[in-house]
Amino acid sequence: MQLNEYQKKELRSKRLFVDLSDDSFNKIVNQSLVLSLSANKQLFEQGQAVTDFFLLSTGQLKLTRLSSEGDEKVIEIINSGNSFAEAAVFGKFSGYPVNCFAIRDSVIFKINAAAYVKELSSSMDSCFSVMFTLSSRTHNLLGEIDRLTLHNATHRLGVYLLTNVKAEQGSAEIDLSAPKHVIASRLSIKPETLSRTFKRLVEHGYIGMEEKHIIINDVKVFRDFVTLG
Repeated sequence: MQLNEYQKKELRSKRLFVDLSDDSFNKIVNQSLVLSLSANKQLFEQGQAVTDFFLLSTGQLKLTRLSSEGDEKVIEIINSGNSFAEAAVFGKFSGYPVNCFAIRDSVIFKINAAAYVKELSSSMDSCFSVMFTLSSRTHNLLGEIDRLTLHNATHRLGVYLLTNVKAEQGSAEIDLSAPKHVIASRLSIKPETLSRTFKRLVEHGYIGMEEKHIIINDVKVFRDFVTLG
């Protein structure tokens, strides 16, 4: 389906598009689509030819790979407003390095890679925006590698919970948007280990928990605990 005017404005506001000229942006949009994907449905599979990259408008997605034993490993959870698969485009990969599935019903912008790269070549500002986006993602992934290899389950979960908490003190509330088994895979721990870790954090008074609703009782104390862990 072609983008409507509201969707064009939404896409235009994103870092990867904001510095493009109107003419370049319109040429890209004319070759792009908006997709609706139901929960658990697949957007693309590992090894599939790279023709597009994507931006999630609403919903939630997961990027996964299969281990040699056939187990699914969640590489990244994509939340609304975020782009993905750009690296596969600019790295000239022959195929997507991951699978992509919807966690919840989602609306996705499908951006034609060839059209975007062609227009990008005429905009230095846009090139720098892309470099910033990809560099930030690389930096975050390096930090993620450190957390997964150097720290225990409690530290990994603590960092995950604090990711979107801006407060430096007082309490904070979090609603877990992803299913717990997906979070466990993302943190490279077993679901039962995740459950035990949540239980320990509750028992020690760091958090309160009811289903997917989390209350961090004292953000500063919890940050100090996670940092020392």
